[in-house]
Amino acid sequence: MPIFYIKHQASSSRGVSTVIDDHQQPRYLLVGKRGLRHDVFSLYSLTGDLHGEIHQSTISPSPNFELYQNQARIGQLKKIWGVWHEFVYVKQLNWLIIGDLTQNQYRIIYHTQTIMQANSILASNGPAFQLTISQESDVVPCILIAAVLNHWAYNQPTALIRRVRPNLRFE
Repeated sequence: MPIFYIKHQASSSRGVSTVIDDHQQPRYLLVGKRGLRHDVFSLYSLTGDLHGEIHQSTISPSPNFELYQNQARIGQLKKIWGVWHEFVYVKQLNWLIIGDLTQNQYRIIYHTQTIMQANSILASNGPAFQLTISQESDVVPCILIAAVLNHWAYNQPTALIRRVRPNLRFE
C-alpha cells in the first residue's frame, strides 16, 4: 500500500505542495488555486507532466468538483451534509467519503473495500496529511480528492477556531 504525505494547504503560502512518499522522496507537485470560487488543484509529476486536475464546478455552500485524470473526466464530487460526520459522494467512481472536518480524518470506501485513509499528522516539517492508498492505480484521484478535503477542513468555521485557539478564561 503506497503512503503519501502532503503538507497542509493552510500552511503552504505559495500554492504549491510537494507530495512525498513513505521514503521521504518527492513524487508529485500539487498546485492549487484556493479561493471562494473556481478552485483548481492540479497534480504534476516532477518532470512537469500533468496527471490530473480537480475543478470546482458550482459555487454554493456545498460546491461540486469535477475530477479529471489524463484529460478525461472520471468523476464528480458532491458534498452531502451530515450531523456528526461529513459525507462526500464521487459519481462515476461510486466512492463514498466519510470523514470528520474537525479532526481532518477521512476514509474512501467502494462497497466494502477501503480505497484510501487520510489522517492529519504532525510531521517533522509541520502539519501534514497522511494518505494510505490501497492500490497504485488510485493514487492520482485520491491525492486530488485529499487536496479538496484538506481545503474544506481549513475553510470551515471550526477550522478557524482550531487554528486560532482562543484562550478563554472564566474567573
